[in-house]
Amino acid sequence: MNTVKIDKYFRGMIAHRGLSGIETENTLSAFVAAANRSYFGIECDIRASKDNKLIVTHDDTLLRLGLLNLYIPSFKYDELKKFTLVDRKTGNLSDQATIPLLVDYLDICRTYQKIAFIEAKHGLENEHLDQLLSQIESRYDLENVVVISFEQNYLSYLRKKRPEMTLFLLADELNEKRFEFCEKNRIHLDIDHKALDESIVKRFHLLNLKVAVYTVDDKDVAERLIKLGVDYITTNILE
Repeated sequence: MNTVKIDKYFRGMIAHRGLSGIETENTLSAFVAAANRSYFGIECDIRASKDNKLIVTHDDTLLRLGLLNLYIPSFKYDELKKFTLVDRKTGNLSDQATIPLLVDYLDICRTYQKIAFIEAKHGLENEHLDQLLSQIESRYDLENVVVISFEQNYLSYLRKKRPEMTLFLLADELNEKRFEFCEKNRIHLDIDHKALDESIVKRFHLLNLKVAVYTVDDKDVAERLIKLGVDYITTNILE
């Protein structure tokens, strides 16, 4: 099993939750698999455990990946790391697939010199965002980390704490309120590729703001988006 290569030169491919088209998403295996390929960046999702550890998981339950109907934020990390996840290659639970800590992900990005794209999921408090900043600065550096989120309050808080930080607003579509928020706070856009058109790209580029799209696994679609001028493409399998 391997990635699907696009025909155009493009330096903005982001591995969605690691190389999740091959390895179990948001695991160390997925991050290392992406790190050993040509991806510009590696994306992950973060939440907080019961004992306020920043952990890497998209879902807030173990149902989809761990086959257990358990609410992840109700467990301490020492408990969570004992739960195994489904290995994407075999379809079976594997001791090698577990929920990692954010610092583990950051260490991989630093070692392989990849840009870290961190999605802050719903349910975080300001103390978690402070911890996020502290871990970024102690394990990697702000210059090589991007924080993305649907939560505008997170982005506003981080912009005030670290004015120089690269931030992206996640959006299923663009409206004037979201555009004004990005313009006012100098925040880039990460939008569902199905909602993108060339006018959006031009509008943000005129403000010297970047445009990313998610989640693209079709080679032809990716090449069309590159022609539109997008800066980054988040993908599970394209390279």
